[in-house]
Amino acid sequence: MNEVAGTCLVCGSAYSPDHRPGLLKCTNCGFVSADVKLNDLELENLYSEKYFFGEEYFNYEQERDSLEINFKKRIATLNEIARGANGVLFEIGCAYGYFLRMASQYFQNVRGIDISKEAVRHARSELGVEAEAGDYLSFELRDKADFIVLWDVIEHLIRPDLFIEKAHADLQSGGLIALTTGDIESLNAHIRGKNWRMIHPPTHLHYFSVRTMSMLLNRLGFEIVHVSHPGTSRSIRSILYIILVLRLKWTWFYDKIVEWKIFGGDVTLNLWDIMFVVAKKR
Repeated sequence: MNEVAGTCLVCGSAYSPDHRPGLLKCTNCGFVSADVKLNDLELENLYSEKYFFGEEYFNYEQERDSLEINFKKRIATLNEIARGANGVLFEIGCAYGYFLRMASQYFQNVRGIDISKEAVRHARSELGVEAEAGDYLSFELRDKADFIVLWDVIEHLIRPDLFIEKAHADLQSGGLIALTTGDIESLNAHIRGKNWRMIHPPTHLHYFSVRTMSMLLNRLGFEIVHVSHPGTSRSIRSILYIILVLRLKWTWFYDKIVEWKIFGGDVTLNLWDIMFVVAKKR
């Protein structure tokens, strides 16, 4: 059982209540965590099919086009940093397998793991990618990886420090770990305060800044080689769903307008509050 750490997982210091309700902040380094108690089984139960269809996402399958726009840009960045995106890639939190399918065009071998059995079933049967359902912490890779990626995953993990520690062991010397997550020290996060869209425990358990993410990666044997705040593509209908249904609870209004043609397609927005971090194994 991996319960949320009682002390800061970045520096080991004590937490104190944050000014944002439901959050705790490290008294030393400023790392922020949700004030919740959650074990592995409870975490797994959060990521049922409802998570991808109606809770976190409007319809994950209909998000494929916008997700792949994001993935293509991330692969291009990895290609630039590594001077050629090839070798073995492993994805933690592979969901429905869209990134793995795209990455298979660039890397020699791609595999992934996800806690959601439903998502992995889709990845394997519909996309034909190599994915496993389970907990990465107890999973043994066949071969050491050249790249390990976590796209919008690390904030969901009970003990992200343990995942990064294992990723270090699973990477080749000089291998890269790449991740995206919210930046709680961004201007938008400060302006929005407790209403910042990334704050929603219990699915989001941890809230990093560039500083605290760098501290954790450095402590666990990595050297930061890239930090950026790229824009993110989402379907317009998904954005409407988040605002009208999840936030405002205006389901009746959403149902009236969702099929209007004007709301088809995708849009890329950049609020400069999502960070893309790549680090190299020392």
